Amino acid sequence: MQAVILAAGLGTRLRPLTLTTPKALIPIGNKTLIEHTLDALPNAINEIFLVVNYLGDQIKAKIGDVYRGIPVRYVTQDPLDGTGGAIMLLRDQLHDRFLVVNGDDLYSREALDEMLTHATSILLCPTNMHLMNGGKLDEYGKFIGLTESINTKSFRVCGAYVLDQTYFDIEPVKIQGSAHEEYGLPQTLTVRAAHFPIDVVMTHEWYPIGTPDELKFVREKISSQG
Repeated sequence: MQAVILAAGLGTRLRPLTLTTPKALIPIGNKTLIEHTLDALPNAINEIFLVVNYLGDQIKAKIGDVYRGIPVRYVTQDPLDGTGGAIMLLRDQLHDRFLVVNGDDLYSREALDEMLTHATSILLCPTNMHLMNGGKLDEYGKFIGLTESINTKSFRVCGAYVLDQTYFDIEPVKIQGSAHEEYGLPQTLTVRAAHFPIDVVMTHEWYPIGTPDELKFVREKISSQG
């Protein structure tokens, strides 16, 4: 099974750390962020695509063409037109079902393993946060789109998906309000989900790393685990 790791972003919210280092190579414990992501991939993964752009040569030099026996292919996303745009770059290289994860989030192996037990799936994290684009579920607990959530039953979209070839039948959806042309993967997926609801895997073991506070929290958590 193939996996796609999205690691092309500029990491602007983590500057000055990311002025000379891509976010994927920020150290957390004794590994870089991208190594944590790679190590969380299920054993079923036998080919990895890394989508890069900003300081991508540093990522290539660190990870190389093989990671723990698994071939790693690189694709450069230019321009940076969103997660939906990144996946479309790989349309001709992805086959059957495939896993997609963000390169700047920490995932548990158990959650990603569970996702593979479904034909298609999305990873969500319960929260009491106010979300502009939280996961919307139907009466059977399946994902059917995005919605504004303001109560204790909100679900954060974790940026991890198991998709199949039907995803590419959908025209990428432009993100509303974006300052430039950008297409969203979850926004595009909602078009499919409206007709074919997607299985949901819930997790509390997901940690986004987009701000200094989030990075500090994750570093302290990893350190406390030894």
